[in-house]
Amino acid sequence: MKIDILDSTKKKAFLEEVSYLGKFKLPYLFISSGKETLRAYSGHLGTDEIMKIWRHYPVEGFGLYFGKLIIDRHGRKEARLSLDALHLLKELITENIIELNDEQLQKWFRGNNVELNEEQKIKYSKVKDYCAVKYKDDFIGTGKLTNQGIVISFLPKERWIKN
Repeated sequence: MKIDILDSTKKKAFLEEVSYLGKFKLPYLFISSGKETLRAYSGHLGTDEIMKIWRHYPVEGFGLYFGKLIIDRHGRKEARLSLDALHLLKELITENIIELNDEQLQKWFRGNNVELNEEQKIKYSKVKDYCAVKYKDDFIGTGKLTNQGIVISFLPKERWIKN
């Protein structure tokens, strides 16, 4: 799998795509691996050294899985952060946050989409599309809020509770 190191223009464009959560200026090197996957690297290796290592040992795992940059079926760009990125940026995330209650939390961790109650629909009426999903003080994933008040879960299957 080929990797590509994002230049400052592409990095800025990605950060603009995730600005629905707040404004970010990040010191990380962003590496594209695969079709949609972005990783953030903060180590001491430079771009030339990373590419040299990749040519000899083709790995995709430089840095932390940070998110996805997707082009949907209508040709629109969409970006979402990974759960690890949410934890990394938790102090910087200020917008589009939806907090779940105990019952909704159980559904979320079983891999289900969550329907907001009427009070939440009013409270989060300004949230559009992608959002950071929170329970008390912890971010628990990224979701997409529909017009019907349903938060679509992007929690990876390996993080689901079984039963």
